[in-house]
Amino acid sequence: MPDVWMRIPFIAVSNPELASYYNLPAKQCAYAEVFDNNGYYKLQEKLEEAYNKMPNQRTRFDKDLMKLDEQINIFHQLINRQMLNLFPKEDDPNHKWYAPGDDLSAFTGKDSMFVARIMDWYLEEVQEGLRSNDWTKANEVAGMISTYQQAKNKTLDISPKKIQSELKYNKMDVFRYCKIGYLILGGLLLIFTFIVQFQQKRWIKSIVWILGILVLIVFHYHMYGMGMRWYIGGYAPWSNSYETMVYVAWATVLAGLLFVRRNTITLALATLFGGIILFVSGLNWMDPEISPLVPVLKSPWLMFHVAIIVAAYGFFGVSCLMGLTNMVLMIFAGKKRTSQLIIRIKELSIINEMSLLVALALMTIGTFLGAVWANESWGRYWGWDPKETWALITMVVYAIVTHLHLIKRCNTLWLFNVASVIAFSSVLMTFFGVNYFLSGMHSYGQNDNVNNILIYLYFASIVIIVLAFFSYRSWKKNPELNPNKS
Repeated sequence: MPDVWMRIPFIAVSNPELASYYNLPAKQCAYAEVFDNNGYYKLQEKLEEAYNKMPNQRTRFDKDLMKLDEQINIFHQLINRQMLNLFPKEDDPNHKWYAPGDDLSAFTGKDSMFVARIMDWYLEEVQEGLRSNDWTKANEVAGMISTYQQAKNKTLDISPKKIQSELKYNKMDVFRYCKIGYLILGGLLLIFTFIVQFQQKRWIKSIVWILGILVLIVFHYHMYGMGMRWYIGGYAPWSNSYETMVYVAWATVLAGLLFVRRNTITLALATLFGGIILFVSGLNWMDPEISPLVPVLKSPWLMFHVAIIVAAYGFFGVSCLMGLTNMVLMIFAGKKRTSQLIIRIKELSIINEMSLLVALALMTIGTFLGAVWANESWGRYWGWDPKETWALITMVVYAIVTHLHLIKRCNTLWLFNVASVIAFSSVLMTFFGVNYFLSGMHSYGQNDNVNNILIYLYFASIVIIVLAFFSYRSWKKNPELNPNKS
């Protein structure tokens, strides 16, 4: 019903100045409202001026105008039946698929009649289905389109099994349930793990053990969801920002599972952090769509380079969590010199260092593999692209952290743990900063919604500064944590 939808105000207008200039409603406008009485497109003149400017010279008005135009164009293509490419042309040298609203003169004979009339027929049956709630005829016509695609398609692999798998995957909503599972189980595991440090009761240990088993089940469900994306898309599921976040969450929980035998707190924190990462992946500026790979990513190096370097982020994340935990424990250890807490701090510091060493090794290997891929794709191993530069910076930063103990004055538990937390900022810059705020070959483009995450980063920075200050005071007072204190 395009005539109805053209008059419904659902197209977002984010800029009040833009709405005022074109006399549009403040928040949402209808498609029909961007045309005057003569059918002239109101945005055309200013839009041409905006596109003729250099990107760094465009004002906020220009950028919002271009976004509004993009939304209008999408709706325009939709109502003119140009959005869905349904009909493959059997002998087309470019293997082109045509939409019902395209120029269909390239088709001849019976094919011409079919592609010209089938969409009108289908929409008539949809209208009838809306009235009678009987969708038999509409489904039959949709089946005809599917049969035509299977018969005429000679290039694309349209697998009915993959289509059914994707429908199943969408209904299962795997990563949303994994997020809920990780957050709940991680929180409970963290509470009971802290309790068991002071009360060695059998029933508490049993609860911790059961929670650990449940985390392992959710972890395998998470892996199953990634496997489904791999099967549906036909490539390793870490090709864009959404998939990378999902993979980082998996790698973080994996790191927790690897170190769980040394201390259960590691698994609790890793699980909780995995849930937070999946929460971020579900925000509206992440695109969960399974789409074809761009040409440069159609390489076996995608699987190896990205898998290794992103897995390093997971281990860096666990290290950061260990550092934060130790800072908190140091505060309590300063108030009450509990030998049990001192043992835990030293134990977690060992896990922290092990995690850092694994992550640094993975980061180094992944960066070298990235250089090999860059040579295959762009004909050079290193070009000082922002992503390459920050990957190198991250390696250097963590190399310093892991070698602090070689300097006598810096060989302290407090400095090592604080440094492991602060160093994680270089990882955030390598991933979020480069991908969303800088221009380069690895950039996903700027996204206004990403700016909201800066608020959380500022808040986290304040918390870290406060923890560092109070943990430092406790560390200075406690001779067991600070051997230099006599």
